[in-house]
Amino acid sequence: MKVRNIISGTMSLLLVVSGVTFTVQELKAQEESQRQQQLQIEAEIADIQFQEQLQCMALNIYHEARSDSTLGQEAVGFVTMNRVYNSKYPDTICDVVYQAHVNSKGQPIRNKCQFSWYCDGKSDVPKNQAKFEEAMHNAKWIMKYYGIERDITDGAIMYHAYYSNPYWSMHYTRTSRIESHIFYK
Repeated sequence: MKVRNIISGTMSLLLVVSGVTFTVQELKAQEESQRQQQLQIEAEIADIQFQEQLQCMALNIYHEARSDSTLGQEAVGFVTMNRVYNSKYPDTICDVVYQAHVNSKGQPIRNKCQFSWYCDGKSDVPKNQAKFEEAMHNAKWIMKYYGIERDITDGAIMYHAYYSNPYWSMHYTRTSRIESHIFYK
């Protein structure tokens, strides 16, 4: 690499690399442009990952509590997030939602999932678009304010419909009943 000083009114450093001449300012501008492009790519990746997690949260709220009010839907969202931050569960929303016992082919075993809708044998595609949009809105709120707003489930990591009596309920502390669900930690 040859370095030459050129005087033309002001002192400027020129770098000649493989026959191409660059000023230091041009190199710095290229580095800054590359850094900005890398930041943009990282932001796009983070947005894609956020959208995936949001979709999982919204599907869980939709399938578990679409007939509940905002409060009931938020409670399901809090349980999902409480699991994400509990060392006994996976550390992403999607991994929590899709946690299941699987067969030798890696497919979830019917009725052996953390959330019953995932492996109940029915389609997971939302049929009621208005209710799904409501679940999506509530999912965004939970993801934005988790850890800031008061957890209405008091740290619950489990719940069940009020009309059922699962075997595991005696092993947890009941925290609350919110609409159609009873919550435990």
